[in-house]
Amino acid sequence: MQAEAEARKFATIKEPADCSSNESSPHGSPCSAAIRTVESGEIPWSICGKASSSSSVNEGAGGSSSSTSDATSARAVSLRRRFSQAINSASTVIRRLSSFQEDEPSMNDENPCGLDSTGSQASESAKRLRRVVTTALGATKMKNSAKKKSSSGIDGARDEGSFRRGCLAEVESSDTLTRSQSDTALQAKFGDIQFPNGLMTRFCIVGPNSKPDLFCEMVLQHADMWFLDCPRLLLSIMGGADYMNLDPVVESHFCEGLVGAAKQTCGWVITGGTDSGVMDLVGRAMHKHDPRRTVPCIGMVPFGACKKKWQEELEREDLVDSSETIIVEAPKKEDLTGDKLAGLQQHHTHLILVDSGARGGCAFGTELNFRETLEQYIAKNLKHVSSEGKFQHQQSVIRTRSDSSNLTATLATSDRVMIVVNGGAGTFQAMSNAIKSDNSKSVACPVVVCDGSGRAADFVAALKLGRITSYEEAWTTHMTADADKKNGMKPFYDRLDMLKEIVESPCVTVYTVEDRLEEVILRAVYLQVLSKAEQNKDNNKNTLREGLQRCLELAMQWKCVQHYAQISNKLVKNDMSTAGDGVEAGLKWMLTQLVNDWRELDCGPLMKWIVETHVSDLKQMDVGTLTPEGLEWSAMDWHKLFKRSNESNQNGLLMRGNSSLPQRGTLAYLYIWLVENQASMSAVDVIWMELDYPAHGALAAASAYREVADRLQSNGGYGDTLEKQRLLALADRSEDLAIRLLAGLDRFDTLEYLFRRAARYSDYHLISLAHHLKCKEFVSQQFYNTAVDNLWATPTPFAVFAFDNNVERRRRNLVTHPFTEIPSLMLKSSQERVALRDLFSVPRIKAFTHGSSRLLFILLYSYYVLFAEGWFHAALSLLLFVWGISLSLVEILQIQAKNSFKEYLNVWNFLDLLVLVLLLGSLLCSSLLTPLGLVTEKTAMTAHALNLLPCYLRLLQIFELSEYFGVLLFTVFGMAQDTFHFLVLLGIISLGFSCSLTPIFFPTVEERWESGVTWGFWAIFGDVSIESSDKSLTWERHMIIGFLKYMLSLTSSVLLVNLLIAMLNDTYIANKDASKREWAFNRVDAVLEFSSPEAHIMPPPLDILVSMRSLVGSSHPISRRTSDDFCTVTKVVPVSSSEVEVYFKVQKINGDLQKQADESIIFCEGEEPKTADHANLHTATEGKIVFRGVVLTSPLQLRFGREEDGYKPVKIVLSEDTWRRPLTSLERRQVKALQQQVLNDEREQRAEEKTEHAAMVNFDEKLRRVNEEMVRMREQVGELVAEKRSERSDSKVRTDLAAENEQLRAEVERLKATLDALSSAPQG
Repeated sequence: MQAEAEARKFATIKEPADCSSNESSPHGSPCSAAIRTVESGEIPWSICGKASSSSSVNEGAGGSSSSTSDATSARAVSLRRRFSQAINSASTVIRRLSSFQEDEPSMNDENPCGLDSTGSQASESAKRLRRVVTTALGATKMKNSAKKKSSSGIDGARDEGSFRRGCLAEVESSDTLTRSQSDTALQAKFGDIQFPNGLMTRFCIVGPNSKPDLFCEMVLQHADMWFLDCPRLLLSIMGGADYMNLDPVVESHFCEGLVGAAKQTCGWVITGGTDSGVMDLVGRAMHKHDPRRTVPCIGMVPFGACKKKWQEELEREDLVDSSETIIVEAPKKEDLTGDKLAGLQQHHTHLILVDSGARGGCAFGTELNFRETLEQYIAKNLKHVSSEGKFQHQQSVIRTRSDSSNLTATLATSDRVMIVVNGGAGTFQAMSNAIKSDNSKSVACPVVVCDGSGRAADFVAALKLGRITSYEEAWTTHMTADADKKNGMKPFYDRLDMLKEIVESPCVTVYTVEDRLEEVILRAVYLQVLSKAEQNKDNNKNTLREGLQRCLELAMQWKCVQHYAQISNKLVKNDMSTAGDGVEAGLKWMLTQLVNDWRELDCGPLMKWIVETHVSDLKQMDVGTLTPEGLEWSAMDWHKLFKRSNESNQNGLLMRGNSSLPQRGTLAYLYIWLVENQASMSAVDVIWMELDYPAHGALAAASAYREVADRLQSNGGYGDTLEKQRLLALADRSEDLAIRLLAGLDRFDTLEYLFRRAARYSDYHLISLAHHLKCKEFVSQQFYNTAVDNLWATPTPFAVFAFDNNVERRRRNLVTHPFTEIPSLMLKSSQERVALRDLFSVPRIKAFTHGSSRLLFILLYSYYVLFAEGWFHAALSLLLFVWGISLSLVEILQIQAKNSFKEYLNVWNFLDLLVLVLLLGSLLCSSLLTPLGLVTEKTAMTAHALNLLPCYLRLLQIFELSEYFGVLLFTVFGMAQDTFHFLVLLGIISLGFSCSLTPIFFPTVEERWESGVTWGFWAIFGDVSIESSDKSLTWERHMIIGFLKYMLSLTSSVLLVNLLIAMLNDTYIANKDASKREWAFNRVDAVLEFSSPEAHIMPPPLDILVSMRSLVGSSHPISRRTSDDFCTVTKVVPVSSSEVEVYFKVQKINGDLQKQADESIIFCEGEEPKTADHANLHTATEGKIVFRGVVLTSPLQLRFGREEDGYKPVKIVLSEDTWRRPLTSLERRQVKALQQQVLNDEREQRAEEKTEHAAMVNFDEKLRRVNEEMVRMREQVGELVAEKRSERSDSKVRTDLAAENEQLRAEVERLKATLDALSSAPQG
């Protein structure tokens, strides 16, 4: 065979002289002999890879070196070349042997290559050769083999078994390093170490020259291996393995700061991994402050420097070929005594053991090159996806957020920081290597030295802080180890520049016990970023931006508030000089981070700095470019929401995906954007403090939170349910802020503030906004219901009557008289009552007149359906048609007044539409289609009869005004909803039984059509008396029928009926508990409807002309001078109870228009004329006139200009019922102070609740422990009682035995005495 020939070729390569013979091969083939030769481990390790620098390895090993002769080097090169040829031949053998798979396609664990029994020897050879090749070539060969896995049919390196056996085994060592201590071939091993304390540590054994990119890809990132999240911070701990004598205070501060810094940044901690010195200190600190092991603590240990017992456990032959996860039992403590080498620290989560082939003390330091290379690679080339945490390679495709298709996730690199604790002379070289920067190969690493930890760290700290100026003195003072004292600074005389470079480097920072370790690390990273940007002149701005962004992220995660301003200001200035768009780029990045990575952080201080320094930029920001774009909040009309004052529909909300809308926004828009994207509560509160209408904003935020929670509920996941609960809690908090704010308004009129319209919130006032956004808790408050009571009893327009400056008129305007006194009130003089027009505009009066009109309509309609005939029938038809037209016009006006049809549609309006459609449609059919024979009169009357039901149901709205009937009505609606859900279950069950029994009862199709399948629904009332028409039923079928009928009756009459009763009872109890809140909310619906302009003073059908005029659009008042020269009043807007703005437009300009506007007069009935306070011209023909001191409750007339100008007075009416007057500066300061007080009170209350909750948890824990102790004590008492009883029983037995013994002894004595007596008696 050709494959066997290749194997023989491989076997002909001569081995080194000390290699064992291959004649004892179990297979007896040259191929197997070659395999054994390689597996024996006796081939010199210098030929297993590329030639590496002996000096670097020897230096890492502690400075030991040995020279080799030229002959030995030549022999090593020759052997290396020949071994490489052997490996290539072995690879060919594997491919040839694997070709047998084509003859047998099946593959399993016993026959992984798909070979039959005849090819088992070749298969075994292939597997053994694959192991050898894997061992020799390492991860590079394995990666290429994995790519060819699908075509070769051999289990590639990504198979978990071979992956764990051979990944990353590329070893590059010098000729001087041998493997005399072990007989096992070096290869990468993976597994877990089981320590005596129960902790498990994952380990990996690799070569010193393993590729860091492959190591990250196939170990750190691979799903079958460690699968670690990318570190946002890499903390590399360097220091001494001995002579550690830290002050307890320094140790405590350092350990807490180290673990805290790593936990808050998803960082990694990398140490030397042994159980001595700083490595043991860090391991114990991680175990104490991170018991759940959320932070990867990785130890990088030289394998050859481990204690021999550790090496024996990790090199056992039965672990080499294991395809399962290797679990190694840690050696016992007594087995490790007497060995001066290093042990493994048990509190590390991962251990990387670097095997260079050296054994003993010379192995120390052989891992440093791989550690340095790996750390640099992670910091430079691995990037985590922002807001997701899993790391990607630099070339990876960036994933996007699922909630926005146009949101691109950004990649961020990791920051690497070296922390030096204690340390010896070798630490200086590591520090020097860290602070050096080569842009093409390495990344400069900031260094933090721990002052007070001793030796090298204190040496640098003393010189850095200026406590000592002489290097000799610093060495003598702090380098106190025996080796340091022995040689002194002599080894460093020629490297004094290195020490000076370390001390003077800006990348080196000192940490003292007075500092926070996080702040020191942040300062070191910040200085390193500035230094790197200064060095990288070509890409200075981009490099600086990325570094500053990482610094700000660290500052946010560590709550280094004092550094926010410095870093943020530097970032904004850099973006301003880079992007050319001002500070907007930097602010946008910060705002995007607020709703992504920083969502769970306390972002209030940063947002406060942004608002204090860049509030004008926030107001002018292009909000359409924020990520994610636009809003999904649907509670407002997008084009009206957040529009600017005096800019009608010019600054509408930028909807997602609608780039045609204006781009500039307001703080109100930013506030809702932060809420919807779930920014931190502290950041949202800062923007809330800056809102012009904080109460409106708080209610809007509550609605936005609830809408986001509803969207999450549709996902149905457990995590979404928890998130929904959190969002609903935030919604309740926002609503509570609005309640607290309104409850604390004691410095100006709360009622007036409630009815002040907000231009940025679609001109809603708080009364209508709270009802529209369904903020039921706000609606149920006393101040709200007091305002609604005033609205209910005050003429329209409400604001001018309710806030009249004349107290007597204000009292008179409030119509709270009983309905029985209204006729007598109308007979009083005009000085003692309001005008009749104003009286009938009161909402409660309109409700009475409109309700009476509807009741009359229903009675006439009922008489028309039941009894009308002849000419009276025709007259009622005409009257009902006109009435229906009038009601239809009112509904059309209501639809126009709403922002959308969805907002208009509710239960009552749906009934209105249904009644009007059936009424008008039936009347038209009777008049037009019945004479033609297309529709019968009976059909039309049936439609009228059915229409009476929604007519009567529509009357129920009046009962919403009564608290007693309103609660009952709300309960009925809830029960009706429960009944609907119940009918779904009843229908499924009844239909199932009907469809099962109908074919058995009725054998023919005609009978089945006649009976139908709906008879099962009546089983709930006990009606299951239906009998079969088939008389030839067998007894088996009779039994089946009887059982099914019984189950139908049981299910319908018992189970489902009781379920319905329980559901209705729960609904009644729930509505009874929430009765006041629900009634208050539903009552406002009726009050707002009758207080709206669409509810005319005259009820339908008397208002049909008014409705038609309103629908067509009423003409503006015109003050004419001539037929073609006139002044049009476009709008009359109240600003306060005695101030009004009149907007005008003149047709022709005659004289000085400004002077004419200033001299205009407004007439009030019964009052002196009022001259214009001032006027403003907007264009050449348009302007605004402001009048003050006007009694707005009286009819108004306007005369433009002076009397000699020729303009005639014209009647004007107010265009709006309330005003949108902004807060004055004094009011704004008062509201802002109240906002701050509200936030402080809310935070104090939340802190108290947390304290109470913690106390309750502590109490429950103590109670649990007491109960456990009581149970334990009961068990102990029971054991003692049982033991006592046992002792008593034993004592009694002993007493009985003693008594018996005494009796026996006495009996023996008696017998002896008798015997003696007998023996002494005479013989006769």
